[in-house]
This record gives sequence, structure tokens and C-alpha cells, in this order.
Amino acid sequence: MTDISLAERITQARAELEAGDASQAFQTLRSALEYPQATLNERELFVTAMRGFSPIARAIGGAQLGDTLDRVVSAPDRPQALYDAGYALIEQSLHRLAATVLLRANTLAPGEPAILGELSAALESALAYSHARQLIDASGCVGQDGLVTYLAGFHALMSGDRSRARSLIESLLPATDPKLGSMVEQLHCMTRRAEILASASIDLGPHGLSAWHAALNGSVLLSESPHGYDEPMRGRYAFLQDSPELMRLGIERLRQVLAEVRSPERVIAAPDRASRILAQVVASRLSLPLVPFGKDVAPGLVVAWNMDAVGDQAFLKAYREHRPGDILFSHVSQWVAPFPYAPDVTTILIQSVTHPYTGGALITGPDRTTRRAAPDPRSDAELAAEISSCGKQAESQTEVDLPLAIVRALAGVPADQRLGLFRTGGARNRQRAGSAVQSARFM
Repeated sequence: MTDISLAERITQARAELEAGDASQAFQTLRSALEYPQATLNERELFVTAMRGFSPIARAIGGAQLGDTLDRVVSAPDRPQALYDAGYALIEQSLHRLAATVLLRANTLAPGEPAILGELSAALESALAYSHARQLIDASGCVGQDGLVTYLAGFHALMSGDRSRARSLIESLLPATDPKLGSMVEQLHCMTRRAEILASASIDLGPHGLSAWHAALNGSVLLSESPHGYDEPMRGRYAFLQDSPELMRLGIERLRQVLAEVRSPERVIAAPDRASRILAQVVASRLSLPLVPFGKDVAPGLVVAWNMDAVGDQAFLKAYREHRPGDILFSHVSQWVAPFPYAPDVTTILIQSVTHPYTGGALITGPDRTTRRAAPDPRSDAELAAEISSCGKQAESQTEVDLPLAIVRALAGVPADQRLGLFRTGGARNRQRAGSAVQSARFM
């Protein structure tokens, strides 16, 4: 990026802000600011960019965020000002912009654990695990600071290096700090699941998406996308229009996985329409009674189409923890900015998805123009019947043998290392963004 193009962006963004469109002003400027596109290594360019962004930050994030950015403009070589700005940007979920600021802080004050910690969080959100690992390993703090040592192990595992993660875990156990100890234990469980899967000859290489999903999240992935499998997607979807065929695929594979584990007594439908439709099909296929979610509902197979689309806070809170007899199935799961906790089973990993019946799917009219579909006016029962009668299942890169092998390999492990399918209590695992398997995505 030249400072001319940056100046042009700032001029345009300023005009949009003055016209009252702070959101558009941010969109105009953000690619010049965000990791990894930003090229603001020169001090003058960095100051120019932050000065242009500061009034936009004030408009979209409030006076406190604006003041924090103003201090960066006034003191661009002061690590504390940069750290404060990075922290504030993370609080606003502007992780890639925070990474730009914190990378400068780390250059000016290398080896500062607090800066490394926030930079790690920002790069994790950008799925830049290998870059975070390089910076942390070069800091000189690994082995000297407990949190930084944990972060080195975490990013090593997320980059696919099980042996490096294991050696760092061993150096941290037992951890005296309760919070650090909990994080190290979680990393130990993730690493141990990966080790068990590797010993069972289940692929954990550049295309080992299902195995890494199980290792990191304790969750079973039923299918991998065949589209762009070798490059660039490796089993994930970026944008997907869901279909009855994909739902049928997930339901049939779910049925086979449950046959390996246990038979639930009922199907519990999440309260949103997409989930209610799907739950009807699942209940019919498994010959189980269907009940709506409620405060005192007995345990069973909990069916959601997409946890991010449920929207009911009582439901989301109720299944934050495992309980005896429950299995949580979410047909689709986000992999770039995932739902905070992992379902026990999911059919596919997506970044952006539309439902075929609830509105928003892209359709082409007779005149070949594209528009968004309105919600289907038919009843839930009619739509469930259409899915049930669908004559074929969608294609999958993987056969059902793979999730079944993963379930079998991890069936007898200690309680804290178990897949969600086998757990009867405790908080669900955090669902991690990405993994050692790389896929293309929208930025």
C-alpha cells in the first residue's frame, strides 16, 4: 500500500463519516488497517492510518475507544498506548485491527507477556496460529512465563505440532495458578485426543479435518465437503445454501453414530423454525417421540439446525453444560467465528449459510435475476415431509466410516478427555476457530 492510496481511502472515509454513515466509513478504511492486509510498518503510515481511523472509532465504538486511538496517534512509539488500544479493539471484536496495533507494540517492546497475550488472542481470531507461534517462540518468554508457555503450546497444537504441544504441557504440570491450570488441562485433553486418534491411524495431516475437529472440540463431524477438497477448502464450506439432501445426509449419519453410542429416549426441538422442521425429520427417522424445548424437559437428543440461529437464550443457557442422557446435534456449525460451545455432533462446517425454507436463500427468477427468497409459507410438517421424502443424500468427501472410527477410538478414554457424546456433566468444550487444517474463507 502507498500512502497515496491510504490518503485516498481516508479522504473517502472522512466524507462518508461527515455524511453520517460511520459504518460505511469503516468499511472503506478497514482493509488498510486490518491484519494481514495492512502494510503499516512505517511509522508515518501507521500514524496517518490511526489518525484517519480515530474519529470513525469514536463514532462506532464510543468516546472511550476514540480517546484510546487518539493516544496512539499522539504516542505511536509508546507500547502501553498501543497495548491499551489493542485491548480496547479486542473488546469491540475488532481482532484483526487489534493485531495490527499489537504487532507494532510487540516490535517496540519484544518479550512483554501482556502484549504477547493480547496479540495471541487477536491472531487466534484471525486463524493465524502459525504466525502467533513464531512470534511467541521468538519472544524469549517460553519457559519463563507460564501464560506465554501455555500459548506456545496452544498455537503449536493449532498448527499441527502435537509433540511440541506435549512437551510444553509437561513443563507446565502441575500449574499452581487455578486459571492457568484449567487452560493447561484443556490443552492436555485436546492434545491427548489427537494422540489417541493418531495412534489409531486416523489422519491428522493437512486434510485431517474430522480428526482435528474431534481432538480440539470433542465433537463429531459427520461429513466433509467435496467441493474444492484438495484446494482451497479441504472439507469445509465458505458460503453454503443448505438443502434437504444435506439434511438427509446428516440425519442418516447421525443415526449410524447413535447406534454406536446409545439410543436417546426422545428428540427435543430447539425453538427456532429451522430447528423445529429438522427435529421432526430426525424424530420420524429414529422412531422417537418429539417434544419442544422447555424448562423441565427430560433428557434426549437435542436438535438444532444452527446454534447461531436459535436465538433463544433460555435454550442456549440450558445446554451450555452436559447432563446425563442429553446429546446435542447441530446440523451446521460455524468454523471461522464459531458458537461459544461445541455441539456433540455436527454434519458440516460452514462460514456463511442460508436455509432453504426460512428465508434468505438466493434464487434465480425467470428473468435470470437473483433475489433473496421469502420464508416458505407451508407448515413445518409439510416441509419436514419434503425433507423425509427427498430421494437422495448430498455428496460427502468422507464416508461414514470416518466419524464411526473416531467415535470408536475415543470411546474408552478418561472422563475429561471424552467426546461430548460420552460426557454426562461439566461445561461443554469451547468450539475452536479453525484448526491445523487450512481452508479458504471470506475475510
